[in-house]
Amino acid sequence: MDKIVICSGVMLAPEGDLLMVRKKGSSYFQLPGGKVAPEESREETLIRELKEELQYDVGGMEIRFIGSHSTQAVNELNTVVVGYIYLIKLAERHAFEAYEELDEVLWISKANWQNYRWAHLASEFVLPKWLSGNFDQ
Repeated sequence: MDKIVICSGVMLAPEGDLLMVRKKGSSYFQLPGGKVAPEESREETLIRELKEELQYDVGGMEIRFIGSHSTQAVNELNTVVVGYIYLIKLAERHAFEAYEELDEVLWISKANWQNYRWAHLASEFVLPKWLSGNFDQ
């Protein structure tokens, strides 16, 4: 079994909506972020990936580590994904566009989250915390 190590951002709008992305060729929505490069720290990876995918710089913003989780990758066969997850509370809601390998970027609310297919890392680790409003558990 292969292993991928990623860093992802739980990006929250002021009203609590969650930013999710869908990669090209995938039907699953996942958190923005990506694979850790050997020479990077996890925080550097997250900052780089958000610049690439969303053209958004979170450098200088509060980025809080909320945990890690391992699960089956949804887009790669026979692969485990180990995700390091960070919380980023945005001061304002942005209209992000899809760049790089993304097909879609959207804000998901607690009223419509069931309408989307979530990647395992997001559904198993982030969804319960987001729905409860408690990222400290």
